[in-house]
Amino acid sequence: MDISEGNRLFQEKLRKLREFVESDDIKDMAGREAVKHFQESFVNEGFTDETLDPWKEVERRDPESPWYGHSGQTGKFSEARTVANILTGETGDLLKGLTYVHTDTGVKITSSTPYGRVHQFGLAARIYGKKSFLMPARPFMGPSVILKNNIEDKIGREFIKILKQ
Repeated sequence: MDISEGNRLFQEKLRKLREFVESDDIKDMAGREAVKHFQESFVNEGFTDETLDPWKEVERRDPESPWYGHSGQTGKFSEARTVANILTGETGDLLKGLTYVHTDTGVKITSSTPYGRVHQFGLAARIYGKKSFLMPARPFMGPSVILKNNIEDKIGREFIKILKQ
């Protein structure tokens, strides 16, 4: 291979790298990885930044609590609720509602549920719209070293794939 052919191949690889970086593909890659990471919070029952930070236990799993086995859907005892993961709910809407949207500079992860903020930040809530209480914060999204490393690894592997073409 002569120098001009080597230069042409190098320029072509640079063009492909630039296209990838400027495309929505890189945003989709980051968005999918972020949503997956935040969904893992529900499985792990806590948020992972550098390490897992477990959530506060729920009363519906404590046999000594009057809320033991409480079903938010029926208002009655449910054996399944005594062992269900924290924040999974009976509909799974909070977990299923995590998605991402493109921004000018990357992606923004959102939750489609109106009560996502209450759980994320520990805000005031009402039991059946009546008695007010303060929900403990159980963050499921946020900055994460592990997530950042996972996204960088995925992008790095894509760069290598492009360069090997």
